[in-house]
Amino acid sequence: MRRILCLFLCFSLVLAFGAASALDVNPSKNNQPPSFWDTGGNHFSIFEGDPKRIQRANAVDPKSFDTKVEVSPNPLSLVSVKKVGPNPSVKVTFSVHNHAKKTYTLSFPTTQRWDFRIVNAAGTVVYTYTDDHEFLPTVGTSMVNLDDKLVYLESVDFDDMAQPLTPGNYTVQAILANYPEIKAEAQLTVQP
Repeated sequence: MRRILCLFLCFSLVLAFGAASALDVNPSKNNQPPSFWDTGGNHFSIFEGDPKRIQRANAVDPKSFDTKVEVSPNPLSLVSVKKVGPNPSVKVTFSVHNHAKKTYTLSFPTTQRWDFRIVNAAGTVVYTYTDDHEFLPTVGTSMVNLDDKLVYLESVDFDDMAQPLTPGNYTVQAILANYPEIKAEAQLTVQP
């Protein structure tokens, strides 16, 4: 039956296109068009095939970025925050600003784009962003032009912290996923 169907299709195509046309009908042949996955890489590049040029084009200079972490409210008054509502929280904002004269393409192996943690004065980690979140194993990129900023924002409920916030000084450390050299930190003061 399959052979009859193939012969019928070939005969129909010959009639449609004329006897001079050749057609390769082979059901076992891979007819998918080639894609960038076939080259073994997962990064788009304008330089096809030259690994050194691809590496130079994809290289990221951490000195080209200004980073900043902001925590609000800061200083944080435990008494006033608890009056606001039943779930007090602190907001962390991480910004990455490209001040170079070059556009960078940042590659990420998952849907995670950043991470941050809150560390108390004794060096104990009170909260880590990735402990509460799951990320899909989907490769992604972000293009950052001159004077562009990537801005990430997260609110952390006090209930999600491994240890309760007590009066004292804390350090909030943020890092760009897949680029550990692109990081920043800020101080958080917690008052009674």
